[in-house]
Amino acid sequence: MNRAKWDHSPLPANVHPIAPPRRRPYNRPDEQVSGRFDLSWREPTLNILDRFEQSFERLVEGSVGRLFRSPVQPAEIGRKLERAMTSNQVVSVDGTLVPNDYRVAMHPHDMVSFVDFVSALCRQMENWLGDLADERGFKSIDRFRVQIVGDEAIPRRAIQVTATISDRPEMGRTEQEALQQTEVFRVIRETSGMTPVRLRFTSGQQDGLEFIVRKSVTTVGRALDNDIVLESGDVSRHHARVEFADDALRVVDLNSTNGTRVNGRTVRSQAVRTGDEVTFGTLTAQVLPFQPEGR
Repeated sequence: MNRAKWDHSPLPANVHPIAPPRRRPYNRPDEQVSGRFDLSWREPTLNILDRFEQSFERLVEGSVGRLFRSPVQPAEIGRKLERAMTSNQVVSVDGTLVPNDYRVAMHPHDMVSFVDFVSALCRQMENWLGDLADERGFKSIDRFRVQIVGDEAIPRRAIQVTATISDRPEMGRTEQEALQQTEVFRVIRETSGMTPVRLRFTSGQQDGLEFIVRKSVTTVGRALDNDIVLESGDVSRHHARVEFADDALRVVDLNSTNGTRVNGRTVRSQAVRTGDEVTFGTLTAQVLPFQPEGR
């Protein structure tokens, strides 16, 4: 078999070697560089997904709610958002246009894990989508908007993201927040049958933090298996529970060391309503109405 011979003679003076093509920052997985698959296209995605997870963790850090027992994970949400953006892009004369309106749907029982910070989570997603578009050189016709909704048609542990290109100047942040809070109210009513209320802590390390009571029995204590985790030595591991029955909210003390008080009076079991103050050990929370906008 004849073999071709490589010519090592120097190039003529008027001939210049062709420089190798510059590697694009985002190659398809099946493209090759130097005879090997070029996986460098994955690095920016991994990096920005890492940033999404880190921002998500910072968002929920220090919350009094029991976090991330939900099977829905932030990285999965990020991947679905990215896929919805890149798979719906449109090439125009001004550049590549991507969707700006995103609907993140999950089962209502999964969504209730996020209701304490769902609005802040939507803002995090919107900022992350903006960063992703900037890194890819994409454009949008309006600001990025994300809404989280509960949908019984979505299986547990699953997420469905739909995205559209939409110019909606009437949908400001106030209107968007009202729409999101109304959806949270609906999901809580659907999953628990109760009207949600807020507990706003006014003392201790949790001062200023809020928790939405969203199910028929909510446990309070220092142990991590509680629904509301209070980091204080004055709070027992399993201190009390908040129950919803017969259209009424009730606080029940669980033989705690330092007791539970309603409006300053020590109680074993006591009905509470909006405006009351409940003290677990030395940590006080005010019972507030949920008050979704537009209802």
